[in-house]
Amino acid sequence: MRDFSKCLVFSCLVLSPIVFAQASTKPTVVNWTQPESLNPLQENIGDFLDVDLEPYAKKAYDAYQAGNYQEAARYYLVGLRYDITDANSIYNLACCYGLLGKDSLAAKYLKRAEKAGFDNIEHLKKDPDFEKVRGKPVFDAAVDSIDLRIQKKKEGLGEFIVIDAPALFKCRVHLPEDYDSTKAFPLVIGLHGLGSSADRFITLWKRFGQSEFIYAAPQAPYPFSVGKEIGYSWYTRIPGDSAKTALSKMMSENYIIDIVREMSRRYKTNGVYLLGFSQGCGFTYTTGIKHHELFKGLICFGGWLDTDWLSEEAIEAAKGLRIFIAHGKQDNVVEYDNGAKARNLLKKHGYDVTFRDFKGGHTVNEEVLKQAVKWMKR
Repeated sequence: MRDFSKCLVFSCLVLSPIVFAQASTKPTVVNWTQPESLNPLQENIGDFLDVDLEPYAKKAYDAYQAGNYQEAARYYLVGLRYDITDANSIYNLACCYGLLGKDSLAAKYLKRAEKAGFDNIEHLKKDPDFEKVRGKPVFDAAVDSIDLRIQKKKEGLGEFIVIDAPALFKCRVHLPEDYDSTKAFPLVIGLHGLGSSADRFITLWKRFGQSEFIYAAPQAPYPFSVGKEIGYSWYTRIPGDSAKTALSKMMSENYIIDIVREMSRRYKTNGVYLLGFSQGCGFTYTTGIKHHELFKGLICFGGWLDTDWLSEEAIEAAKGLRIFIAHGKQDNVVEYDNGAKARNLLKKHGYDVTFRDFKGGHTVNEEVLKQAVKWMKR
C-alpha cells in the first residue's frame, strides 16, 4: 500500500447514471453516458460536486488497516467513480486485490494505476501486499510490462543527476491561545510522515487538547506526486548511489536542527520536544538521539528506530533523554513490532521510556496524543 494522502480529491467524471432528489419533485435521473442528452442549465445538474467523499476514503483506509480488504476495495471503488485519475487510490485498490489473492484483478488495477500516473516500480516490486499473487503468470506479466514501460519513459528523459544546493522550505507554526511574546513556552516540532506536508500535519494541534506550547510543523524537503497532490519525504533515494541517499538523510537531520535554532531565535522557549509520525518518527529517533542536548524529550508515533543509522555509542550517549513511544496494534504499514523493538532497545540502554499501544492502525491516536501532552508536563 502507498501510505500517503488519505483524503481523496475527486473530479466530475462519472460514467453511470446518477439520481438527484429534488425537494418537491420526483428524482432526476442523469445519464452521463449520453452527454448530448444533458441539460447544463438544469439547476441541480452539478449537485454531485457537493457529495462528501472523505468519509469513504477514511472507511477504505480503516478497513485496510483492520485487514478487511474486500470492504476496503468497496470504498476505494466508490471514490474512484468520481476520479478515475487518482493513481494512489487505484494502486491501493490493486493492493487489496493482491491481499485477497486475486491475481487477475491485482494485475488489472496495477495497469490502471500506471496509466493514471503511478511509476514507483521499486515500491511495487517490494510491496508485501502482493506476496499472495507474486509468481502467478498473469500478475508477473503485468508487473514486467509496467516495469518496461516505466523504464522506457525514464530513459527518454535523459540522464539523472542530483545537485547539492541550499533551498528554502515551508514551516507552519501554531501559537497557544494565550500566547504572550514576553513569556517563554515549550516548543513542539512535529515531523510528518511520508507523503504528507506541513499544511496537513499542522492540523495535529486540534488533537492536543488544551495545549500551552508552540507547535511547529516543518515541511520535508523532497516532493513527489501523490495522485493529484504533492507529498513530501524526509529523504530521497538516488538510484545506484547509496552515498547520495545517505547524504540526503544527513542533510534532513541538519535541516531539522536548523528549525530548532530558528524557532528558538524567533520565539521565547523553555524546552524543545521533537514529535514524529511514521517516516517522521524515524527522523525523530535519529535526529533526537544524535542531538540529544537540544531536546527535553521525543514523542514517537508509528515509526521505527533505524539502528543502521545510529551507532551504539550515539544511543548510549543520549540515555538521559525521555522518550514517549506509541504504536497501533493493528498497524499494517509500520508493524507494531517496530515500536516494541525501539522500546526494548532504549530501555536496555537505560532510557526513561513511556510506551503506549492502542487499538488501531497507522495513525496518531488522539487519546494517546493527549497522554503524550500530559507526559511532557511531568
